[in-house]
Amino acid sequence: MATIQKQGRGYKITVSQGYDYTGKRIRQYMTWIPEPDMTDRQIKKELERQAVLFEEKVKNGTVADATIRFADFADKYMAEYAQLYLKPKTVRTYTENLVRIKQAIGHIRLCDLRTGHINSFYRNLQESGVRNRVTAVCKLDLRAQIGTQRGALAAFSRSSGVSRATINQAVAGKPISKKSAEAIAAALGMKLTKAFTVTTHGEPMAPASVLSYHRTLSSILTRAVKWKYLQTNPADNAEKPALGRREAAYLEEADARRLLELLQAEPIRWRAVITFDLLSGLRRAELLGLRWKDVDLDAHTITIRQTSNYLSGVGVYVSTPKSDSSARPLPISTAAVMILLEYQRWQDAQREKLGDAWKDQDGRVFTSDTGAPLFPDSVTQWFTAFVARSGLPKVTVHSLRHTYASLMIADGAPLVVVSKQLGHAQTSTTANIYAHAIASAQVKAMQTFDRFNDLVPSVEPEDRKPESGNKKAAGE
Repeated sequence: MATIQKQGRGYKITVSQGYDYTGKRIRQYMTWIPEPDMTDRQIKKELERQAVLFEEKVKNGTVADATIRFADFADKYMAEYAQLYLKPKTVRTYTENLVRIKQAIGHIRLCDLRTGHINSFYRNLQESGVRNRVTAVCKLDLRAQIGTQRGALAAFSRSSGVSRATINQAVAGKPISKKSAEAIAAALGMKLTKAFTVTTHGEPMAPASVLSYHRTLSSILTRAVKWKYLQTNPADNAEKPALGRREAAYLEEADARRLLELLQAEPIRWRAVITFDLLSGLRRAELLGLRWKDVDLDAHTITIRQTSNYLSGVGVYVSTPKSDSSARPLPISTAAVMILLEYQRWQDAQREKLGDAWKDQDGRVFTSDTGAPLFPDSVTQWFTAFVARSGLPKVTVHSLRHTYASLMIADGAPLVVVSKQLGHAQTSTTANIYAHAIASAQVKAMQTFDRFNDLVPSVEPEDRKPESGNKKAAGE
């Protein structure tokens, strides 16, 4: 039999499920909260119904033990779901976020976790000083310490376990994380404070970071609902910080043309990857994961089947596309085919020259000089330096994708076509990101009808009578 106990504004319903192997009684719980306008009679009747329904669910095995602490369920989720089905970068992010989440709500039982607890956690994240971010700036000539010979930076990256992008930031005197600084100092055989100046920052956590915690929590609690530990997800109605609209950085057509002209003087290894990215609109990971067997030069199409990513401690690895809609066949322009043909000739010559030293793994399109998969951040670093020395507007590799989309929209391509080319799951995502380009295209579209101006009589402002004057005249 179910037992009912008043608890705050609601009622706690308990159903016994026998004993476990240690002789401890197993109980399942749920909380029911009546609507504010319900009478005592209605509450009593509905409460009895909820108790019967809950008891049936427990007997049928459709309710799990919701008395488990959140921290313990999170561990179960990571082991039995995240590690098996989520991408490595997502698993890394969730693992890092759970450290702070467990500190805040890990002790609370799933059945007792409320939206209010989650709201309090999010508010706390946005308080000054809670982030406690620590950065480190190198005070040595790090490049001299590592060595300037070819391959020295890559070797140091492997030995220290720090990405080349982070090491280059340290070399340039830019702040890096304390963890990375400690690894670099250890690889140099130095104390952290001898090699780096460490600074603690106390600014509030950015809305985007708070939303990252929300995604982690929401994913875990969604699984709790699916696994019958909870009936509803308390994170669904949580108060999340607003993420201000950010315009996607992109190049105007004139700057895009200038970019392609300037690239003509660059080595084909870099010219090809940047040019093709601008002409295809691929994500960086999709671009670097592309294989020749995914390319049909005669049909002018490519098919996105895999991505190439990097994760510290793992290295460069292959994964599936971002979503089902990201795995897609795409038509490409004649210009895109031409740059691939030129690059293919260079790559074939490299392969023949190196012979057995060619490090081809899976027939990748864009590779290093030796055929190895390109390190993702190497493309970003080269392009950033190229933009700086070329005097182009400050854009990133990802801006090439935005440029591709913006030019398509400006040229009148239907939004659904642009969305499919980009691999967005929903057209609304495309509309939100490229609102600026859509607004410009709408203005341009309306100008189309100016061709009929000569057939519509023009009326000068002074020829029009005031509306109020007309009403007055009618009244008289």
